[in-house]
Amino acid sequence: MPVNRNALIRYRTIDKCLQNRRRKWTIEDLINACSEALYEYEGIDKPISMRTIRLDLNAMRSEQLGYNAPIIVVDKKYYTYEDADYSITNIPLTTQDLGILQEVSHLLRQFKGFNHFNEVSEMINKLEDKIYSEQHHQSPVIDFEKNELLTGLEWLDTIYRCIIEKTTTAITYQSFKARQAGEIVFYPYLLKEYRNRWFVLGMHKKDKQLLTLALDRIQNIEPLPVERYKEQRDFNGTDYFKDIIGVSRNNQPPVTVMFWADHHQAPYIKTKPLHESQQIVETTKEGILFSIKVIPNLEMERELLGFGEGLRVVAPNNLVRKLKKRTEKMFETYRGGDK
Repeated sequence: MPVNRNALIRYRTIDKCLQNRRRKWTIEDLINACSEALYEYEGIDKPISMRTIRLDLNAMRSEQLGYNAPIIVVDKKYYTYEDADYSITNIPLTTQDLGILQEVSHLLRQFKGFNHFNEVSEMINKLEDKIYSEQHHQSPVIDFEKNELLTGLEWLDTIYRCIIEKTTTAITYQSFKARQAGEIVFYPYLLKEYRNRWFVLGMHKKDKQLLTLALDRIQNIEPLPVERYKEQRDFNGTDYFKDIIGVSRNNQPPVTVMFWADHHQAPYIKTKPLHESQQIVETTKEGILFSIKVIPNLEMERELLGFGEGLRVVAPNNLVRKLKKRTEKMFETYRGGDK
């Protein structure tokens, strides 16, 4: 049975409501929640009838959508799931669903090999692995990196919509160094993922400086549609992050960083470059001398130090001195642990 987008939004909204067992949900509460969701996602500002929501509840309970949702009524008034762990997002895929996913997978596979669709490859692998595991009733054979305890993901959709709709935001933010949170009026431009954490790049209204905010440090986001949105002229997110490793950019110019890796670590660095500018300067029996041209930042230092005794930075001198001090402090920390 084909389901239109508005109905799917209502089903997902009802599902989220019934998963929230900290409050009781009347039919009127569900109507209001669905109305707000349709207005937020589709701009629909029309009242939803009680009959529509009752039909939605019956459809979710039935087999016609494959949900078989255990929706019950408590005290003849409040709706909830009999199974506290149930969600329509956890149900297994139907044969029809798998067929559609296979068609999508075959379609996406046609784009593999094109430079503009390099990101599609991982998407296809995830999709095909999901199809395989569902069809053969066994655990997935591909395990992608993930962090189930990651916080801040609840802001992704809000920020994404503010970016594409060019909406100013008021963000309540507390960095790891700040004692308390503060509010920032912010013009979001770009969402970026690094090491399984999400960040948003934008401009601070107060000082007109570009800032990169970690989503897991955001406490609240309030769109400000009445506040004029300001774009950064000639801004290009790809160019902004081109000369750095990670997400922290300062006003320094790019420098050539030279580092030597022994024969144990060199193959890893050779097959997975630290930066797109990476080049091999010299190869010996003992290892490889590499170079990258980047703006030094904390993420770069952590990346280099992460190879331990198998990597040594040889230039520039100021970076060598800085990393030497850090390794000396590390040595003192470990030596102190033996006391």
